[in-house]
Amino acid sequence: MKRKKVFSFVLLFVLVAAVVAAGCIGGETTTQSPTSPTETTETETTQTSAPKHEMLVIGYTRDPDTLDVHKSTWIDITTSIVFAPLINLGTNGEIIPGLAESEVSEDGKVITFHLRKGIKDALGNPITAEDVKFDFDRYKNPKTKSPSVGLYLGPVEEVKVIDDYTVQLIYKEPYGPALTFATMQSMGVFSKEYFESVGEVEFGQHPVATGPYYVTKWVRGAYIDYERNPYYKREYNPDPTLTNPGPPYIENVRFRIIKEPFTMISEFEKGNVHVLLDVPTEYYKQLKDNPHVTMIPFLEYVLHYIGFNCQKYPFNDTRVRQAINMAINRDPIVEYGVDGLAVPIHGPLVPTMMGYSQKMEDYAKQKYPYDPEKAKELLAEAGWKDRDGDGILEDSQGRKFEVEMWVSTGEPEAQKVAQIIQDQLKQVGIKVNIRIVEESSFTDLVSQGKHQMYLLRYGLMDAQILFYMFHSTKGVKRMFFYRSDLDEALEKMGTTVDPTEREKYIEEAEKILTDGAPMVPLYARKVFIAYRNDIVEGIKVNSYTQGIYLDDAKLK
Repeated sequence: MKRKKVFSFVLLFVLVAAVVAAGCIGGETTTQSPTSPTETTETETTQTSAPKHEMLVIGYTRDPDTLDVHKSTWIDITTSIVFAPLINLGTNGEIIPGLAESEVSEDGKVITFHLRKGIKDALGNPITAEDVKFDFDRYKNPKTKSPSVGLYLGPVEEVKVIDDYTVQLIYKEPYGPALTFATMQSMGVFSKEYFESVGEVEFGQHPVATGPYYVTKWVRGAYIDYERNPYYKREYNPDPTLTNPGPPYIENVRFRIIKEPFTMISEFEKGNVHVLLDVPTEYYKQLKDNPHVTMIPFLEYVLHYIGFNCQKYPFNDTRVRQAINMAINRDPIVEYGVDGLAVPIHGPLVPTMMGYSQKMEDYAKQKYPYDPEKAKELLAEAGWKDRDGDGILEDSQGRKFEVEMWVSTGEPEAQKVAQIIQDQLKQVGIKVNIRIVEESSFTDLVSQGKHQMYLLRYGLMDAQILFYMFHSTKGVKRMFFYRSDLDEALEKMGTTVDPTEREKYIEEAEKILTDGAPMVPLYARKVFIAYRNDIVEGIKVNSYTQGIYLDDAKLK
């Protein structure tokens, strides 16, 4: 095998729209780690009583379903600081070593990982190739029922131990994004001994692994407490932007769960919350001029879009879908729907996704300019005309063009955006009724094909999201847009390792989707991480993964 140096954009899986986030679990059931030396008994009412500036408090809006990265439907910073991957994606966009170094076989079917010696988890359990095999075997075991394994691990046939510090992933066929997916936290390493000693349930509540922190306490609906991993080393993530040679400087971290934006911002301004992972758009202006607040911007790797049920009338007609694409004006959607804090998108991918093509973005923009008159012409060609003069189109049988658009309760700005879309489509004779659907059941209902059109988002830092969203048999059910030529392009995209050749198949899939118009791409949000600079310093952000580094952070 020849060792290869690989450069790539990150593929941080957001599992938004692509995999439904589980409903937040209410109540205040307290769970404590039996192995933790720092167990506490405090409750929600005393959570802010810790001595000032001795614990970093991060505002968090969700109550995770589980902290088990193999089973969770929502993977983010609450688990990324616990599970260290074998390799990393640095702030320069380069794949760099982590717990291991990697090499890829010439045929792309084998990835060999050479583990560092002396790795321990946060409780001192040694990590060897047997632990890695156990972790990945569990991940791909159907009994685990992982929602992300098919995407991240791909067509892995075998996890093979060569010696104590060498392990191989053997693939059935080449998998284009395999190496970059290996940087994901779902591929993070933990101790087989610890997992078997505590069991699956406890592991999901108090995971201990190889990352910079481990969970000591979780009060559902209130907070999650973490303690520093004393065995963590900078070499496990040798990103050039980091300087701390050892474990993080901050010993204790709390994710305080606050679902109401007003309360979150109020606590942040009081100094009871020190970090905001995503500043709500309506509070951006309020915070941006605060001298005690530092905000770090980046473009999210998530596409917000209108999706059609392409198998349900009237959206089973391509001309209707294309007409709606030309009836949508993205500028007021961005300006008023998200307060200008977004970038208009016309194609299926956003600039922060690996595989994004400016050529295909330009193609989509040129194919569907904002042109209400042309939209009306296409609708008339499809048989839709205002036959009774009431401003609403009718088909040849007199049926009104009146449709329902679903909006999830989990989309903060979606209702404002939906109202703008409603008004724009009214201008071309389409009456849209907005229906608010609970986030916990939204994608289940959509997957059953009960909808006509909906407003949602999908995200992944790689074009492989198109396979996940649109493949007829191996993708999720959202828009029900199935074509054999699209399947073929998506499959070749997934099995092509060479970046240049893979780009050709990505663009082919994008063109099919643009021409077929199963959706209307709308925008990608500008996201802002904010922190109190009078309380904490040294927080760094990886613009590729859009993750936060706490390694160099210090409390004042």
